[in-house]
Amino acid sequence: MAIITKNPHTWFVATNENGETQTVFSDETPEHDYPFAYEANFGDSSEPQSSTVTLYNMSDEHSSFYQKKQHVELYFNWGPSRKKIGEGYITKIDTKQHDGVTYSQVITFTEGVNYNNVAARRLKATKEKKVQEYKSVEKTVKGHWAPTRHSTPSVDTYKRGPKKGQKHVVHHWEYGKKWVKGKTTHHRVKTRQVTKTILVNRVFKKGMTYKQLIEGIAKASGIKIDRIQLAKNPKLKKSFTAKGKPLTLLKQVVKKTGSKLMYERGKLVIVNPKSAKRSWVVIDDQDLVQPPSTNEPDADDNTDKIYEITIPLMPDITTNTGIIMKSKDLKGKFYVKAGQHSSDGTNPQTQCSLVPM
Repeated sequence: MAIITKNPHTWFVATNENGETQTVFSDETPEHDYPFAYEANFGDSSEPQSSTVTLYNMSDEHSSFYQKKQHVELYFNWGPSRKKIGEGYITKIDTKQHDGVTYSQVITFTEGVNYNNVAARRLKATKEKKVQEYKSVEKTVKGHWAPTRHSTPSVDTYKRGPKKGQKHVVHHWEYGKKWVKGKTTHHRVKTRQVTKTILVNRVFKKGMTYKQLIEGIAKASGIKIDRIQLAKNPKLKKSFTAKGKPLTLLKQVVKKTGSKLMYERGKLVIVNPKSAKRSWVVIDDQDLVQPPSTNEPDADDNTDKIYEITIPLMPDITTNTGIIMKSKDLKGKFYVKAGQHSSDGTNPQTQCSLVPM
């Protein structure tokens, strides 16, 4: 069944710190014929994706509404009901450009919250420890005579033996005294033991499941994971000491479960890429804008081939969506590894990278 490409609706909604919103809306009718371009990226990476919206001929009053760190949402559907294709926070606002006919302004937003810079200390636990306190005490040393000695060299001659007749230097010690002036010194002396709170590496006990470990790391470091779906959930065979940045630790732990840590519509999730429990979309030759092509996978991908398809924009497709291909050139079950919803203002499309299941 072909995708019905009629009655396109697009929304770009921005919300400022006071909760006020500004919506750019187009449905290609005379009342709302305001086309704008966009590129909404999605992928199976733990690094948030960046997307762009390009607005045309916007008044200064409306364009001044946009500020960095504002929350924005991008919706599209072939019909009046909204379906989200992008969400995040504004990271860059370009200056207006003019090509002689049209003014354009590009707004860049990054999906979700970027947890890459969460410091390792956020994951540390507190522990009470007794420590010795010291104080500095002044002490006066009186002037006094101090013994001294120094050597005085003289030349002597061997009187016997194999070196008889040879000259050599002999040092003689001379002793004396010198006056040392009185002075004030500082001494470090113990006072008492006190209990202090220190930061230590958090330890997760042997026997915990990997899901419990993931939830513990996320909770302690303030990382919000919207969904956890593990391919396998073994138990820790020995205690786990959390060292390093929380997001790096999460990636390492999730990898051992055969799952993926990624962003999905602006939410950080953990999914089983091989799971049959997912939403499915059927694609046939009527939907394809062009025949499928193949790409070489990255070195860390456990697949031989990645297939690329382009279809009219389908807002239901995102990372990890199941695709049933019924094209004469490509058949079988796949899942979406990455892709992009895009439009130049008049031609909304979805490009997907597919991995065989």
